[in-house]
Parts: sequence; C-alpha cells; structure tokens
Amino acid sequence: MAFTTLILDAPGPPLLFEEVDRFLELGLVVTLNLYYFTDKPSIRKHYGERIRYTEINGHDRQAFIDAVTQAGGYSVFKTRLNIPIEGELIRAAASSALPTPLRAIAQAGAGVNHIDRQEAQRCGVSVLNTPGSNAAAVAEYVVAQALFLSRDLDHYNTETHSGRWAKGTLAPGLEFGELTLGLVGTGSIAQAVARKAGSLGIKVIACGSERFTQQVARSLGLARRQTLEQLLGEADVVSLHVPLTPLTHGLFGLAQFRQMRQGSILINTARGGIVDEAQLASFMTAFPRHIKAVAIDTFVHEKDRFDSPLAGIGNAQLTPHIAGNTTTAIRKASRQIVDKIHSLSLAADAG
Repeated sequence: MAFTTLILDAPGPPLLFEEVDRFLELGLVVTLNLYYFTDKPSIRKHYGERIRYTEINGHDRQAFIDAVTQAGGYSVFKTRLNIPIEGELIRAAASSALPTPLRAIAQAGAGVNHIDRQEAQRCGVSVLNTPGSNAAAVAEYVVAQALFLSRDLDHYNTETHSGRWAKGTLAPGLEFGELTLGLVGTGSIAQAVARKAGSLGIKVIACGSERFTQQVARSLGLARRQTLEQLLGEADVVSLHVPLTPLTHGLFGLAQFRQMRQGSILINTARGGIVDEAQLASFMTAFPRHIKAVAIDTFVHEKDRFDSPLAGIGNAQLTPHIAGNTTTAIRKASRQIVDKIHSLSLAADAG
C-alpha cells in the first residue's frame, strides 16, 4: 500500500520549496494542492513530475471529499492554515474501501481545533502537530501590539495622514515600566510572552492551569492570580493564551469586558470563539473608550468564510491569523511536521 501525503496548504516559495524538498529527501510521495497558490505554472515547472498535483478548495466540504475519493485516498493530510477537517471528511477519507485510507492529519502548528479529533480517534486516524514551534513569533506579536496600542500610535498616524496635528488629543500613554500585562493561560506561548514583556520592564501577571508552578512563575518574574476577575481588575493589557474548549468558548463576553480596567487593551492570538466578537463589537460601540483598543488575530470564521462584526470598529486591529507567521516559525513547524510524517511512514512500513 502506497504511503502518500496530501499537502493541503503550504507557505509560498521559497519556504514551499524547502518543505517539499524535505519530503522528497526523505523519500516521501506527496501531492501538492495548488488551489491556494497564484503562480501555479511556476510551481509545476519547478517540480515537474517529481510530485503530484491537485486543486482542492478545502472549505468546500463535498468537493474535498469527492477529490479525495477520486484520488483513491491519501495516508496523510498535511495542513497549516486551519482548513476544517470535519467528521464527514474524516470518515470518507479513512474508509477501508479506499486503496489508501487516511492514517493521520498533520498540522504544522500547535492548534488543532479545526480538526474533529473525536471522529479521528473513532476512525483510528492520528492527529499530529508541532506545539511550541511558533511560540516566539506569537509572543513578539503580542508584545508589539501591546506597545503599539498602549501609545495610541494608530490614532496619531491616522490623524497625521489626515493633515491634523493631534498631539495632546488623547491622554498620554504609559511607559513600559508602568504597564501590567495579564496573561490568560500559562502554556508555552504565554511563557514566551512573559519572558519578552518582562525583559522590557513590564509587570506580568497570569491566571490559568495549576500545573503552572510557583517555581516557573518565579523564573519568569510574574505573579499568579487565582481568578480571571482578579486579573482583569489589574491588567492594562489582557492577552489570551488558552485553547478553545467547551469551557473557554465565549470566555470573554460582556461581563468580562465590563470587568476590564478603563482604558485597557485586549489581545487574542489564541482561537476564535474564545472572545464573543458580536458582544465585543457592541460593547466597543456603546462604550468607545472603556476598552482603549483590541488586537484580534483569530476569528470564528476565517479565510474564505471570514465575516466578523468587529470589521469597521474603531480601535480594533484585525489581522488574518498571522501572529505566528515568521520565516523562522514557519520553517520550524514545517520541518517538525515533515519529520513526524516520515516517522509515521516508517512505522507503517514496519507494520
């Protein structure tokens, strides 16, 4: 039985070439989905017949299922941009009727909320990911947004471009040493944020898992808070670093926005759905200066389905899930996931 990987989405060249070359170096058979690339002919010319090609809109569920079935299946779906891998697709792709049933879904990144893990488990499909591969990149995004927004730089940039000398129109911002950053969650990304923010003199507090020991807290120079309410009452900047689960879905709604300090900042690089976007848009419209600004990088509906009530809201910095997009982070995640796929292929051959 052939062991084949469908690369659903990959970074653009030259990182694309590094990833595909790594697959080929390890002797893996790959099919590259060209749907998301603009310069398809140059990619075909670069690789010729060394790899296979397809064109699949990953957000068209039935078309995705049909394409996989017509191809006879794939051993692995490799993804990086949170294409939804839902139960119906997993069942179809893992069918024993296919010459090559699905064995694994491989995410180049930490988050796997877009994958129906329960259905994958029922179908015997492994879920692979690369936790921590983009921690430094996301941490840099958080600190950059915290500093940018705390100084109202977007406001002054807009005013100056409009020909208005707006110095003094807003209350002066705080210096780094006067800011308190509150981390909701205590995983690898939150810890990377704590290190970077602490090195700038920012006070860092956190609430989250009890596994986050006092020893770790001391090593990072931060103080724990027992409850979210305590943290919100102290933090000038609140940054979210929890997974999307039934417990964290809608974790931030009207009650939490009211508990945030006057003039504070909210940053979400975790997952869409943790922040209620509609309630946040309504709150910022009704109370425009209670929350000074927000930076939202993850949304309930993304990519082809992007549609957020925060679009057009003043003081809302919206970015298309790019907090972890640095060359180093993408390269690291890519190499780690290809190596995990290779290990899986070796185990399959041994079996």
